[in-house]
Amino acid sequence: MKSQICDLLKIEFPLVAFSHCRDVVAAVSKAGGMGVLGAVGLTPEKLEIELNWIDEHVDGKPYGVDVLVPNSYVGKGENLTTDDLRAMIRKSIETLDQIFLNNMIFKRLI
Repeated sequence: MKSQICDLLKIEFPLVAFSHCRDVVAAVSKAGGMGVLGAVGLTPEKLEIELNWIDEHVDGKPYGVDVLVPNSYVGKGENLTTDDLRAMIRKSIETLDQIFLNNMIFKRLI
């Protein structure tokens, strides 16, 4: 079964599976579909671990990574490099981690 999406994504079957489980992502990609890892909530370090594991288990087959990108963000319209974007993402994650930690501490105090 072939379709335009197969040619576009270089997959055998028009099957796209979104999962937070790296095993599912790798299995779908190895079977000829497009496994997509849900990366929202992963730290940069954890994401790197997950992506390295998937790379080792997909036999060179394509897979995707699902992230949230807001419509409006700092740097929109600027000519940012990949390193610039990585630094911005890390800073955002650090900020969110601090907000979460502060919220947890506050809840324990009351």
